[in-house]
Amino acid sequence: MTKEKIELGISLNNNCNFHCRMCNIWRQEQGENKLDFSKCSKLIDDLGMFEVKGVRLSGGDPLLVPWSLDLAYYINSKKGYHVVATTNGSMINEPFAKRIIESGVNNLNLSLDAYTAETHDAIRGIPGSHQKILKAIEYLSSKSDQIRIGINTVFSNLNLDEIIPLTEMVGKDKRIDHIYFMAVMQPFGTNPDPEWFLKKEFSFLWPQDSVKVGNILDQLGYLKRKGCKINNSFAQIRTFKDYFRDPLNFTKKNKCNLGKEAVEVNQSGDVYLCYHYGSIGNIFNDSLFDIWNSEKANQIRRRIEECRQNCNLLVNCYFEDEDV
Repeated sequence: MTKEKIELGISLNNNCNFHCRMCNIWRQEQGENKLDFSKCSKLIDDLGMFEVKGVRLSGGDPLLVPWSLDLAYYINSKKGYHVVATTNGSMINEPFAKRIIESGVNNLNLSLDAYTAETHDAIRGIPGSHQKILKAIEYLSSKSDQIRIGINTVFSNLNLDEIIPLTEMVGKDKRIDHIYFMAVMQPFGTNPDPEWFLKKEFSFLWPQDSVKVGNILDQLGYLKRKGCKINNSFAQIRTFKDYFRDPLNFTKKNKCNLGKEAVEVNQSGDVYLCYHYGSIGNIFNDSLFDIWNSEKANQIRRRIEECRQNCNLLVNCYFEDEDV
């Protein structure tokens, strides 16, 4: 029997030590992190029933979890699966960089939002965080040339003037594999509202000058054509333009691909195909294989198939190029 393909995302925690202006997680009371190394390693064992595309470790910030690198070692060195982790870089001193390399993390994405320290540190709410990222790149690249170092950048009104200089910097730095942009979304930890960008409390995040945004995105397309290491596709860059021009009416022809190959597990063990439709089970009660193949999962897949919402995930994390 042919195994189903799957990409597993595990949110190891809901904790973060930064005070980012586009995220409110740090303002909330932190929920209980029920996952531990034993439960997560059992979850990885369950992947033997699938053809595994890779495992993503996220949070919060996953590197704040003491056993996160032990888990990465288990995933990669013991099971042979590709491991991607995303971090703000605050934990990475020279000894910690050595541990990351030894753990077998294949891709490490560092959150860097601006070319200058002044802008990045203001966005992230932590003085010195820009310098931390630069030192992390230095430490990691000095330990190994095998790990792929990526830059994740949130495209917002806070960093418009630094998008191009940052991209050009990445393009020139041989230690960095790529840069990936995400369009600013409603801050995590706030009540969902399709018109969030019109609210006064979020006005500092949303670019008001759509012409300027379009010009910057055109420049990104030009840099990509010239070989700059931009991980977003041309189609995604064009979709960003539609999103920022009219976020209530941007549309994509493609149906959402959630539910086909991607599954998420949060810090409480709840399993999701799409957060909008709720949990399909919990790994403390059932195996991932049984949850994936459950009737509840199939019901939600049918709802996803029929969904036509302009979800932010269609712009960012689960973007698929339009059919030509």
